[in-house]
Amino acid sequence: MEIKINLAGQILRISGADGEMFLNPGILAPYVCEAEQSDRDIICRIVDRLPEPAGVCLYHDASRWVYRSGDAVVSYMGAVERSVEDAYIRAEHRERTTDLQVLSASLNGRISAKTVINGLEAEHWIVQNGGFLLHCSYISHKGGAVLFTAPSGVGKSTQAELWRRHRGARVINGDRAVVRLGEQGFEAWGVPFCGSSGISNQSCLPLRAIVCLSQAAETAIRPLKGVRAFRMLWEGCSVHTWNRDDVLRCSETVKDTVEQVPVFHLACTPDESAVVALEQVLSKLQR
Repeated sequence: MEIKINLAGQILRISGADGEMFLNPGILAPYVCEAEQSDRDIICRIVDRLPEPAGVCLYHDASRWVYRSGDAVVSYMGAVERSVEDAYIRAEHRERTTDLQVLSASLNGRISAKTVINGLEAEHWIVQNGGFLLHCSYISHKGGAVLFTAPSGVGKSTQAELWRRHRGARVINGDRAVVRLGEQGFEAWGVPFCGSSGISNQSCLPLRAIVCLSQAAETAIRPLKGVRAFRMLWEGCSVHTWNRDDVLRCSETVKDTVEQVPVFHLACTPDESAVVALEQVLSKLQR
């Protein structure tokens, strides 16, 4: 079994034995493409036992242990807060390949598309390709992208839904987007990482604005510049903090983004007044 997907401008070839792989690409379906070449190969396998960790441990948290072993970076994923032995996914990343091993005992017969997504650890190669993965809701409005970013629970999905309901905007993704410098300026890409929203669509649009949200009794909006804009975007970035080069590249891209893309702070209520306030400032950008 083999499919190719377009993920933020990079072509990934995902392959595995026919009897081990998903029958339906599911959330990956909007990203399937017919490209001849690939930028990265993801080879998937079901194993009865994951190889033991080797090399130097770079990082670990409640869901991941990361090791450097020779020219590879190896991640063990799962409920691993107490021990790496509790991992059920092992991803061995090299320059152009990922060897993805999944523990048979954790599966219901086949490797799912969701399991492949979890094992991609796409933050690294997104950064290396000149972009960053942002925790946000992504809408398409009048041919451009508007991103709503904030900590979980503040109202990203609510604002996206208000724009869909009141202005006919299309929600591209309810939880993530890639921001990347393209040939004509910064652009936003839909990605198959959508959290609990379940909304994930393939789209690449020019980035019109990034909106940093907070809750308030009354709606108010103001532009953000410089360090304040950088800080609020950086808080929403997904980056491998154990990789110094990734952190430096990502910070440079975020810096360039806030210098070239309008960033706003929208203190808002969960109603149409927030749409009206943002709509007014966006209309001025088009003049």
